[in-house]
Amino acid sequence: SIDELWPGFRVDEIPVLVYDSLNTYIFNSGSMPDDFEPSSRNQDVFVYRGQYPLVRGNSIVRMGDEWTATSVLSSFSRRTGEKYDLKDMAGIIVHEQFHIFQRTKHPGWLQNDGLLLIYPEETVEALLLRRMEKEAFKRAVISESKEQIVAWAKLGMQLRKERLGMVAHEFANYENELQLSEGLSDYIEKRARDQHPLAAMDITNGIAPAGIRDLGYVEGRWMAMILDRLKPDWKMYLEANDSLYLEDILQAVADESPSSESAFEDSELDAIKELAENDFKEWKKRKKSEIEGFYDLPGFSIELRSSDEPFVIRLFEPLEIELLDGGGVYHRLIFMAGNESGNLRIRNHPCIAWFNNAYRITKIMVNGLQQEPEVNENERKLTIQEDGVSIELKYSGIKRDKNRFVIDL
Repeated sequence: SIDELWPGFRVDEIPVLVYDSLNTYIFNSGSMPDDFEPSSRNQDVFVYRGQYPLVRGNSIVRMGDEWTATSVLSSFSRRTGEKYDLKDMAGIIVHEQFHIFQRTKHPGWLQNDGLLLIYPEETVEALLLRRMEKEAFKRAVISESKEQIVAWAKLGMQLRKERLGMVAHEFANYENELQLSEGLSDYIEKRARDQHPLAAMDITNGIAPAGIRDLGYVEGRWMAMILDRLKPDWKMYLEANDSLYLEDILQAVADESPSSESAFEDSELDAIKELAENDFKEWKKRKKSEIEGFYDLPGFSIELRSSDEPFVIRLFEPLEIELLDGGGVYHRLIFMAGNESGNLRIRNHPCIAWFNNAYRITKIMVNGLQQEPEVNENERKLTIQEDGVSIELKYSGIKRDKNRFVIDL
Protein backbone atom coordinates (compact mmCIF):
# COMPACT_ATOMS: atom_id res chain seq x y z
CA SER A 1 0.00 0.00 0.00
CA ILE A 2 1.01 3.62 -0.36
CA ASP A 3 1.51 3.89 3.42
CA GLU A 4 4.32 1.34 3.12
CA LEU A 5 6.45 3.54 0.86
CA TRP A 6 8.40 4.94 3.81
CA PRO A 7 8.27 4.50 7.60
CA GLY A 8 6.10 7.21 9.16
CA PHE A 9 5.17 8.78 5.81
CA ARG A 10 1.39 9.21 5.58
CA VAL A 11 0.03 10.90 2.47
CA ASP A 12 -3.37 11.52 4.06
CA GLU A 13 -1.75 13.71 6.73
CA ILE A 14 -0.01 16.16 4.37
CA PRO A 15 -2.09 18.95 2.76
CA VAL A 16 -2.26 19.10 -1.04
CA LEU A 17 -3.39 21.88 -3.39
CA VAL A 18 -4.37 20.60 -6.85
CA TYR A 19 -5.33 22.75 -9.84
CA ASP A 20 -7.16 20.86 -12.60
CA SER A 21 -7.25 23.76 -15.14
CA LEU A 22 -10.66 24.88 -13.84
CA ASN A 23 -10.57 24.97 -10.05
CA THR A 24 -8.16 24.41 -7.17
CA TYR A 25 -8.86 21.74 -4.56
CA ILE A 26 -7.28 21.32 -1.15
CA PHE A 27 -7.10 17.93 0.51
CA ASN A 28 -6.02 16.87 4.02
CA SER A 29 -6.39 20.43 5.30
CA GLY A 30 -8.43 19.86 8.45
CA SER A 31 -9.97 23.32 8.15
CA MET A 32 -11.30 25.40 5.28
CA PRO A 33 -8.88 28.15 4.16
CA ASP A 34 -10.12 31.62 3.27
CA ASP A 35 -11.64 31.94 -0.23
CA PHE A 36 -12.35 28.19 -0.37
CA GLU A 37 -15.74 26.51 -0.02
CA PRO A 38 -16.74 22.92 0.74
CA SER A 39 -16.90 20.54 -2.20
CA SER A 40 -20.37 19.30 -3.08
CA ARG A 41 -18.99 15.76 -3.42
CA ASN A 42 -16.82 15.53 -0.30
CA GLN A 43 -17.15 17.78 2.72
CA ASP A 44 -13.49 17.14 3.65
CA VAL A 45 -12.35 18.66 0.36
CA PHE A 46 -12.48 22.42 -0.25
CA VAL A 47 -12.65 24.25 -3.58
CA TYR A 48 -11.29 27.56 -4.84
CA ARG A 49 -12.82 28.80 -8.09
CA GLY A 50 -9.96 29.20 -10.57
CA GLN A 51 -6.21 28.85 -10.05
CA TYR A 52 -5.15 29.60 -6.48
CA PRO A 53 -2.20 32.05 -6.50
CA LEU A 54 0.12 29.69 -4.60
CA VAL A 55 -0.31 26.88 -7.14
CA ARG A 56 2.19 27.39 -9.98
CA GLY A 57 3.41 23.85 -10.58
CA ASN A 58 4.51 20.67 -8.84
CA SER A 59 6.18 22.03 -5.73
CA ILE A 60 5.74 22.78 -2.03
CA VAL A 61 4.63 26.08 -0.50
CA ARG A 62 3.87 27.59 2.88
CA MET A 63 0.12 28.06 3.31
CA GLY A 64 -0.42 29.74 6.64
CA ASP A 65 1.76 27.84 9.08
CA GLU A 66 1.66 24.56 7.12
CA TRP A 67 3.80 23.15 4.34
CA THR A 68 1.49 22.20 1.48
CA ALA A 69 2.21 20.18 -1.66
CA THR A 70 1.00 21.73 -4.93
CA SER A 71 0.29 20.25 -8.34
CA VAL A 72 -0.97 21.51 -11.67
CA LEU A 73 -2.47 18.43 -13.29
CA SER A 74 -1.26 17.58 -16.77
CA SER A 75 -1.80 14.57 -19.01
CA PHE A 76 1.85 14.57 -20.12
CA SER A 77 5.36 15.68 -19.17
CA ARG A 78 6.36 18.93 -20.85
CA ARG A 79 10.02 17.93 -20.60
CA THR A 80 9.95 14.33 -21.81
CA GLY A 81 6.57 14.04 -23.57
CA GLU A 82 5.67 11.07 -21.35
CA LYS A 83 1.89 10.55 -21.07
CA TYR A 84 0.37 10.48 -17.59
CA ASP A 85 -2.64 8.55 -16.31
CA LEU A 86 -4.34 9.20 -12.96
CA LYS A 87 -1.92 6.91 -11.13
CA ASP A 88 1.02 8.85 -12.55
CA MET A 89 -0.50 12.18 -11.51
CA ALA A 90 -1.06 10.84 -8.00
CA GLY A 91 2.55 9.64 -7.85
CA ILE A 92 3.80 13.09 -8.80
CA ILE A 93 1.78 14.57 -5.93
CA VAL A 94 3.20 11.96 -3.55
CA HIS A 95 6.70 13.05 -4.66
CA GLU A 96 5.96 16.59 -3.42
CA GLN A 97 4.35 15.31 -0.23
CA PHE A 98 7.52 13.37 0.51
CA HIS A 99 9.49 16.59 0.23
CA ILE A 100 7.33 17.96 3.06
CA PHE A 101 7.95 14.81 5.09
CA GLN A 102 11.68 15.40 4.55
CA ARG A 103 11.44 19.06 5.59
CA THR A 104 9.68 18.22 8.83
CA LYS A 105 11.37 14.93 9.78
CA HIS A 106 14.80 15.27 8.16
CA PRO A 107 15.65 18.95 7.62
CA GLY A 108 19.25 18.02 6.84
CA TRP A 109 18.14 16.31 3.62
CA LEU A 110 18.34 19.53 1.61
CA GLN A 111 20.84 20.47 -1.07
CA ASN A 112 22.12 23.95 -1.98
CA ASP A 113 21.29 24.32 -5.68
CA GLY A 114 23.22 27.59 -5.70
CA LEU A 115 26.37 25.50 -6.04
CA LEU A 116 25.33 24.65 -9.59
CA LEU A 117 25.85 28.31 -10.48
CA ILE A 118 29.56 27.98 -9.75
CA TYR A 119 30.06 24.35 -10.73
CA PRO A 120 33.49 23.51 -12.22
CA GLU A 121 33.77 23.77 -16.00
CA GLU A 122 32.65 20.62 -17.78
CA THR A 123 35.33 18.35 -19.25
CA VAL A 124 35.10 15.30 -21.43
CA GLU A 125 36.92 13.33 -18.70
CA ALA A 126 34.28 14.17 -16.08
CA LEU A 127 31.47 13.42 -18.51
CA LEU A 128 33.01 10.05 -19.36
CA LEU A 129 33.31 9.08 -15.68
CA ARG A 130 29.69 10.07 -15.04
CA ARG A 131 28.54 8.00 -18.02
CA MET A 132 30.51 4.96 -16.82
CA GLU A 133 29.29 5.41 -13.25
CA LYS A 134 25.68 5.71 -14.35
CA GLU A 135 25.95 2.64 -16.59
CA ALA A 136 27.36 0.60 -13.70
CA PHE A 137 24.48 1.55 -11.39
CA LYS A 138 22.01 0.95 -14.22
CA ARG A 139 23.28 -2.61 -14.59
CA ALA A 140 23.17 -3.09 -10.82
CA VAL A 141 19.54 -2.03 -10.50
CA ILE A 142 18.34 -4.40 -13.27
CA SER A 143 20.56 -7.40 -12.36
CA GLU A 144 18.82 -10.60 -11.34
CA SER A 145 21.14 -12.05 -8.69
CA LYS A 146 22.37 -10.33 -5.55
CA GLU A 147 25.92 -11.21 -6.56
CA GLN A 148 25.55 -9.30 -9.83
CA ILE A 149 23.85 -6.39 -8.08
CA VAL A 150 26.73 -6.05 -5.63
CA ALA A 151 29.40 -6.49 -8.33
CA TRP A 152 28.03 -3.66 -10.49
CA ALA A 153 27.27 -1.46 -7.48
CA LYS A 154 30.88 -1.81 -6.34
CA LEU A 155 32.08 -0.63 -9.74
CA GLY A 156 29.61 2.27 -9.69
CA MET A 157 30.78 3.40 -6.26
CA GLN A 158 34.44 3.11 -7.25
CA LEU A 159 33.88 5.25 -10.35
CA ARG A 160 31.84 7.69 -8.28
CA LYS A 161 34.62 7.99 -5.72
CA GLU A 162 37.14 8.68 -8.48
CA ARG A 163 34.92 11.30 -10.10
CA LEU A 164 33.96 13.13 -6.89
CA GLY A 165 37.62 13.20 -5.95
CA MET A 166 38.12 15.56 -8.90
CA VAL A 167 35.88 18.30 -7.48
CA ALA A 168 35.91 20.37 -4.29
CA HIS A 169 34.35 18.89 -1.16
CA GLU A 170 31.20 21.05 -1.31
CA PHE A 171 30.31 19.79 -4.79
CA ALA A 172 30.70 16.16 -3.73
CA ASN A 173 28.51 16.81 -0.69
CA TYR A 174 25.95 18.51 -2.93
CA GLU A 175 25.48 15.32 -4.94
CA ASN A 176 25.08 13.19 -1.82
CA GLU A 177 22.54 15.64 -0.38
CA LEU A 178 20.72 15.76 -3.70
CA GLN A 179 20.32 11.98 -3.63
CA LEU A 180 18.69 12.18 -0.21
CA SER A 181 16.36 15.00 -1.23
CA GLU A 182 15.40 14.54 -4.88
CA GLY A 183 16.69 11.01 -5.34
CA LEU A 184 14.56 9.58 -2.55
CA SER A 185 11.52 11.65 -3.62
CA ASP A 186 11.99 10.29 -7.15
CA TYR A 187 12.22 6.78 -5.69
CA ILE A 188 8.97 7.29 -3.75
CA GLU A 189 7.26 8.64 -6.88
CA LYS A 190 8.40 5.75 -9.08
CA ARG A 191 7.30 3.24 -6.44
CA ALA A 192 3.90 4.93 -6.15
CA ARG A 193 3.51 4.89 -9.93
CA ASP A 194 4.82 1.30 -10.11
CA GLN A 195 7.32 2.29 -12.77
CA HIS A 196 10.29 0.34 -14.08
CA PRO A 197 13.65 1.37 -12.54
CA LEU A 198 14.89 2.63 -15.90
CA ALA A 199 11.92 4.94 -16.53
CA ALA A 200 12.86 8.61 -17.10
CA MET A 201 16.59 7.98 -16.67
CA ASP A 202 17.79 10.48 -19.30
CA ILE A 203 16.20 13.79 -18.38
CA THR A 204 19.09 15.81 -19.85
CA ASN A 205 22.11 15.16 -22.08
CA GLY A 206 24.20 14.64 -18.94
CA ILE A 207 26.33 17.77 -19.37
CA ALA A 208 27.17 19.64 -16.17
CA PRO A 209 25.72 21.44 -14.34
CA ALA A 210 22.26 20.23 -15.46
CA GLY A 211 23.60 16.69 -15.78
CA ILE A 212 24.72 16.76 -12.15
CA ARG A 213 21.21 17.61 -11.01
CA ASP A 214 19.76 14.97 -13.33
CA LEU A 215 22.14 12.31 -12.01
CA GLY A 216 21.13 12.99 -8.41
CA TYR A 217 17.52 12.03 -9.14
CA VAL A 218 18.37 8.89 -11.07
CA GLU A 219 21.23 7.48 -8.99
CA GLY A 220 19.44 8.31 -5.73
CA ARG A 221 16.42 6.37 -6.98
CA TRP A 222 18.59 3.47 -8.13
CA MET A 223 20.59 3.26 -4.90
CA ALA A 224 17.30 3.07 -2.97
CA MET A 225 16.01 0.31 -5.25
CA ILE A 226 19.29 -1.59 -4.95
CA LEU A 227 19.09 -1.36 -1.17
CA ASP A 228 15.53 -2.72 -1.33
CA ARG A 229 17.09 -5.91 -2.70
CA LEU A 230 20.21 -6.08 -0.55
CA LYS A 231 19.09 -4.66 2.82
CA PRO A 232 15.29 -4.64 3.17
CA ASP A 233 15.42 -2.77 6.50
CA TRP A 234 17.59 0.07 5.14
CA LYS A 235 14.85 2.69 5.48
CA MET A 236 14.50 2.13 9.20
CA TYR A 237 18.28 2.24 9.48
CA LEU A 238 18.42 5.56 7.62
CA GLU A 239 15.55 6.93 9.71
CA ALA A 240 17.61 6.21 12.84
CA ASN A 241 20.86 7.49 11.28
CA ASP A 242 19.72 10.31 9.00
CA SER A 243 23.13 11.99 8.77
CA LEU A 244 24.28 9.10 6.55
CA TYR A 245 24.24 9.28 2.78
CA LEU A 246 22.74 6.55 0.62
CA GLU A 247 26.14 5.47 -0.64
CA ASP A 248 27.35 5.09 2.98
CA ILE A 249 24.73 2.41 3.56
CA LEU A 250 25.24 0.81 0.16
CA GLN A 251 29.02 0.74 0.59
CA ALA A 252 28.68 -0.97 3.98
CA VAL A 253 26.35 -3.59 2.52
CA ALA A 254 28.63 -4.17 -0.47
CA ASP A 255 31.70 -4.52 1.75
CA GLU A 256 30.02 -7.44 3.52
CA SER A 257 29.65 -9.33 0.24
CA PRO A 258 32.42 -11.50 -1.21
CA SER A 259 31.37 -10.55 -4.75
CA SER A 260 34.22 -8.97 -6.69
CA GLU A 261 33.85 -5.69 -8.53
CA SER A 262 32.46 -6.00 -12.07
CA ALA A 263 34.14 -4.48 -15.11
CA PHE A 264 33.21 -3.27 -18.58
CA GLU A 265 34.46 -4.99 -21.70
CA ASP A 266 37.02 -3.00 -23.68
CA SER A 267 34.52 -2.65 -26.54
CA GLU A 268 31.92 -1.26 -24.11
CA LEU A 269 34.38 1.27 -22.73
CA ASP A 270 35.33 2.33 -26.25
CA ALA A 271 31.66 2.87 -27.13
CA ILE A 272 30.95 4.89 -23.98
CA LYS A 273 34.06 6.99 -24.56
CA GLU A 274 33.26 7.68 -28.21
CA LEU A 275 29.70 8.74 -27.37
CA ALA A 276 30.86 11.00 -24.52
CA GLU A 277 33.44 12.70 -26.74
CA ASN A 278 30.91 13.24 -29.53
CA ASP A 279 28.25 14.55 -27.13
CA PHE A 280 30.78 16.90 -25.56
CA LYS A 281 31.75 18.36 -28.94
CA GLU A 282 28.12 18.74 -29.99
CA TRP A 283 27.25 20.45 -26.71
CA LYS A 284 30.09 22.95 -27.14
CA LYS A 285 28.79 23.81 -30.63
CA ARG A 286 25.17 24.17 -29.50
CA LYS A 287 26.13 26.26 -26.51
CA LYS A 288 28.22 28.64 -28.64
CA SER A 289 25.41 28.98 -31.16
CA GLU A 290 22.77 29.51 -28.47
CA ILE A 291 24.70 32.24 -26.65
CA GLU A 292 25.55 34.00 -29.92
CA GLY A 293 21.87 33.84 -30.81
CA PHE A 294 20.97 35.45 -27.50
CA TYR A 295 23.25 38.42 -28.15
CA ASP A 296 21.82 38.77 -31.67
CA LEU A 297 18.15 38.77 -30.61
CA PRO A 298 16.27 41.62 -32.30
CA GLY A 299 14.41 44.14 -30.17
CA PHE A 300 15.26 46.05 -27.04
CA SER A 301 18.07 45.10 -24.67
CA ILE A 302 18.51 46.01 -21.01
CA GLU A 303 21.49 45.63 -18.73
CA LEU A 304 20.81 45.99 -15.01
CA ARG A 305 23.81 46.80 -12.82
CA SER A 306 23.44 46.21 -9.11
CA SER A 307 26.96 45.92 -7.66
CA ASP A 308 26.16 48.07 -4.62
CA GLU A 309 22.79 46.43 -3.97
CA PRO A 310 22.93 42.89 -5.40
CA PHE A 311 19.81 40.96 -6.24
CA VAL A 312 18.84 37.89 -4.25
CA ILE A 313 18.04 34.87 -6.41
CA ARG A 314 14.54 33.63 -5.68
CA LEU A 315 14.03 30.97 -8.31
CA PHE A 316 15.82 29.36 -11.26
CA GLU A 317 15.53 26.06 -13.12
CA PRO A 318 18.73 24.04 -12.50
CA LEU A 319 18.10 21.82 -15.53
CA GLU A 320 17.98 24.79 -17.90
CA ILE A 321 21.18 26.75 -17.33
CA GLU A 322 24.57 27.06 -18.99
CA LEU A 323 27.69 28.37 -17.26
CA LEU A 324 29.63 31.01 -19.21
CA ASP A 325 33.19 32.27 -19.13
CA GLY A 326 33.56 35.19 -16.77
CA GLY A 327 31.08 33.91 -14.21
CA GLY A 328 27.86 34.49 -16.11
CA VAL A 329 24.94 32.04 -16.05
CA TYR A 330 22.59 31.72 -19.01
CA HIS A 331 19.01 30.95 -17.96
CA ARG A 332 16.70 29.48 -20.60
CA LEU A 333 13.45 28.89 -18.73
CA ILE A 334 12.90 30.81 -15.53
CA PHE A 335 14.73 33.33 -13.39
CA MET A 336 13.38 35.38 -10.50
CA ALA A 337 15.29 37.80 -8.29
CA GLY A 338 14.80 40.93 -6.25
CA ASN A 339 16.32 43.53 -3.94
CA GLU A 340 15.19 46.72 -2.21
CA SER A 341 14.95 48.43 -5.61
CA GLY A 342 12.33 46.01 -6.91
CA ASN A 343 11.74 42.62 -8.50
CA LEU A 344 12.11 40.80 -11.78
CA ARG A 345 10.35 37.68 -13.00
CA ILE A 346 11.38 36.07 -16.27
CA ARG A 347 9.65 32.98 -17.68
CA ASN A 348 10.22 31.30 -21.04
CA HIS A 349 12.60 34.09 -22.04
CA PRO A 350 16.40 33.87 -21.91
CA CYS A 351 18.60 36.07 -19.76
CA ILE A 352 22.16 36.12 -18.44
CA ALA A 353 23.01 36.85 -14.81
CA TRP A 354 26.37 37.55 -13.20
CA PHE A 355 26.84 37.17 -9.48
CA ASN A 356 29.32 37.47 -6.63
CA ASN A 357 30.68 34.74 -4.34
CA ALA A 358 27.63 35.02 -2.08
CA TYR A 359 25.31 34.08 -4.99
CA ARG A 360 24.06 37.67 -5.14
CA ILE A 361 23.36 39.01 -8.63
CA THR A 362 25.44 42.01 -9.66
CA LYS A 363 24.40 42.25 -13.32
CA ILE A 364 21.53 40.97 -15.48
CA MET A 365 21.08 41.18 -19.24
CA VAL A 366 17.76 40.64 -21.00
CA ASN A 367 17.70 40.79 -24.81
CA GLY A 368 14.95 40.41 -27.37
CA LEU A 369 12.31 42.56 -25.67
CA GLN A 370 9.52 43.47 -28.06
CA GLN A 371 8.36 46.57 -26.22
CA GLU A 372 10.38 49.59 -25.21
CA PRO A 373 10.94 49.70 -21.44
CA GLU A 374 8.78 52.25 -19.65
CA VAL A 375 10.93 54.82 -17.87
CA ASN A 376 9.37 57.20 -15.33
CA GLU A 377 12.04 59.84 -14.85
CA ASN A 378 10.14 61.66 -12.09
CA GLU A 379 9.91 58.54 -9.94
CA ARG A 380 13.14 57.08 -11.36
CA LYS A 381 11.30 53.86 -12.03
CA LEU A 382 11.77 51.24 -14.78
CA THR A 383 8.87 48.99 -15.78
CA ILE A 384 8.76 46.16 -18.29
CA GLN A 385 5.61 44.09 -18.74
CA GLU A 386 5.39 41.73 -21.69
CA ASP A 387 5.01 38.00 -22.32
CA GLY A 388 7.13 36.20 -19.76
CA VAL A 389 8.99 39.29 -18.54
CA SER A 390 7.93 41.37 -15.55
CA ILE A 391 10.39 43.93 -14.16
CA GLU A 392 9.68 46.82 -11.78
CA LEU A 393 12.71 48.61 -10.36
CA LYS A 394 13.83 51.91 -8.91
CA TYR A 395 17.02 53.13 -10.57
CA SER A 396 19.73 55.67 -9.80
CA GLY A 397 20.99 56.19 -13.34
CA ILE A 398 20.08 55.21 -16.87
CA LYS A 399 21.83 55.40 -20.26
CA ARG A 400 20.42 54.64 -23.67
CA ASP A 401 22.16 53.81 -26.93
CA LYS A 402 19.52 53.16 -29.62
CA ASN A 403 17.67 50.01 -28.42
CA ARG A 404 20.06 49.26 -25.56
CA PHE A 405 19.44 50.47 -22.00
CA VAL A 406 22.02 50.36 -19.22
CA ILE A 407 20.43 50.84 -15.81
CA ASP A 408 22.31 51.42 -12.55
CA LEU A 409 20.35 50.62 -9.42
